[in-house]
Amino acid sequence: MPHARGFTIVEAVVASAIVITALASLTQLAVATRQATSAARARSTATLLAVDKMEELRSAPSLAPSPPDALDRDVDAFSDRIVGFTRRWWVQPLPWNPAGGLVVQVRVLAAHGVDARLVSVRAARAD
Repeated sequence: MPHARGFTIVEAVVASAIVITALASLTQLAVATRQATSAARARSTATLLAVDKMEELRSAPSLAPSPPDALDRDVDAFSDRIVGFTRRWWVQPLPWNPAGGLVVQVRVLAAHGVDARLVSVRAARAD
């Protein structure tokens, strides 16, 4: 009696299990990659928005002090919204030299827990 050609049911089930496991792993990898890419894009955009606002504040001729909690809540004249992002800024005189400069902080919040912060010290201009 000649030997039959082809796969047995057990071999087909094992091969199918291996293929399904590999596809499930690849799907999980694709989802994780997409989430990481989305978070990185949001973080990059938040950082660029923070830099943009910081440059705007640093070049302003004068800045009024902000409320102490301006980085934690929306305050008129110290926050704005830009398509999915909230920017908040905080301005206070230098504690050791109130007439000599300002501390400026910018915080940008977005979905996915993205929170970008920048801090700068602006020295008073000598006129």
